[in-house]
Amino acid sequence: MKKHRFLKFIIALVLVFGITLMQHTPAAIADVPLDGAGTNTVHIDATYDPASRTYSIAGMSYEQLQAMNLPQFDDSTWNLLGLFDELSVKIIGNEIQVFTNETKLVSMAFDENARIFIYDIVNVFLEGSRVDRTRAEKWLDKADINISLRRSKELSSPIDIDLSTLVQLKVNENGALSIEGLPTGMALQPEILDMLKSSNIENAKICWSKGVINGEVNGAQIPQITIYQDGWAIINQALDLSVGDISTLFDSGFGLGLVLGDGAPIAGECLP
Repeated sequence: MKKHRFLKFIIALVLVFGITLMQHTPAAIADVPLDGAGTNTVHIDATYDPASRTYSIAGMSYEQLQAMNLPQFDDSTWNLLGLFDELSVKIIGNEIQVFTNETKLVSMAFDENARIFIYDIVNVFLEGSRVDRTRAEKWLDKADINISLRRSKELSSPIDIDLSTLVQLKVNENGALSIEGLPTGMALQPEILDMLKSSNIENAKICWSKGVINGEVNGAQIPQITIYQDGWAIINQALDLSVGDISTLFDSGFGLGLVLGDGAPIAGECLP
């Protein structure tokens, strides 16, 4: 029974990785090693087709995204997207750059004052949540972010991610996901949520480095685990998990602080 529960726990955590990314007394959980270069690199590719009103993000199809309860765009959003063949936003250090068809449209200073201004704007649109400025600064201090939008019917490319800052993720009792305290509008599939609940997890700290997992669950260290890309493909197909192409994760490193329900939040980072 214990081995069965542990297997369900591991599968559930990997599924959370595929889907994705508090202000309380932190749990005393030690730092866990993670290979990395000390930056927060996130490159996201998205494709969209105004004619069919479908989109693909990070290698996931429109059908897969809808299963995660991502919203449909309204008419004004589709009309805006229809004006561009390609649009990309880059955040590097203290600057935001916007390109269309590889031509720079605008650049904007993204220093401390500019970020505070943007945090205040974002807070207006958040219901019951606010940007945690301390966490946001921790992320942006090491940011290399590139979001690319392309008008195309083809599937988008998988996400390129390599993070040195721990991602704080919370799953409420209904499976709704929030990242760094902000609602995502996404929810775990019931099967994945049941896996997590049946494993009696309150919180977990997982450090992923190219398929190798180190971490702790409810404050206790778990054995090092290696997940192989070919093996994951078999599990994904056999269980019909519809997670999408996560092949680039096997060249990536990142850490996840997962809190389920009212569990204690995670402290520390995955150290390089």
